[in-house]
Amino acid sequence: MYAIMPDETRERQLVEQARNGDHRAFEELFVSLRERLLAAIRSRLSPAARQTIDPEDVLQATFVRALHSTQRFEWQGDGSFRRWLESIATHVTLDAVRHQSRITVLRIDRDVKGDGASPSKAIRRRERLERLEKSLASLSPDYGTVLRLSRMDGLSVKEIAIQMGRSESAVKNLLLRATKQLKQSFGDTESLNLGDGHFDDTGTTDAR
Repeated sequence: MYAIMPDETRERQLVEQARNGDHRAFEELFVSLRERLLAAIRSRLSPAARQTIDPEDVLQATFVRALHSTQRFEWQGDGSFRRWLESIATHVTLDAVRHQSRITVLRIDRDVKGDGASPSKAIRRRERLERLEKSLASLSPDYGTVLRLSRMDGLSVKEIAIQMGRSESAVKNLLLRATKQLKQSFGDTESLNLGDGHFDDTGTTDAR
């Protein structure tokens, strides 16, 4: 059950106090929105992501990031502070997913070393993984995120749309553009076996 939000006058007063460095005022605001933020975070984490990412940890990181950014918040009427916090929570959630994806790449790398392949083949595979990481890092945040979620985490378009707060159509378009850009900088990635996602030139994904 959600905590009761202060009325608009009280909320704006607390916001101004928080912007002036009053941590207690910020905590009062944050606590009143805690359950809403937690629900928003959970909605953006796929079942697979929730196995390794604790929504409570994301909420705590949201608290810290918002606390240090309060001075930059600009009041825009009733509900604006909640929307601002939800935006921060979304970015923190995506950051957590990207971090977990990097761990996935390292895990793949360790598996390659122990899969019985020849040393030279393992080295070539590892070099390609490192080059892939650099290629992904060179993409825009949205492109990098959509490719990691589909390629490495094996999520469906619907699951990616929930995590990124986009429509399924927007995700498909992102996948198309991101895949083309990755192919330009990296080339074919099929031999890396990074998840079950497969892209075609229509921008659709077959994530089994």
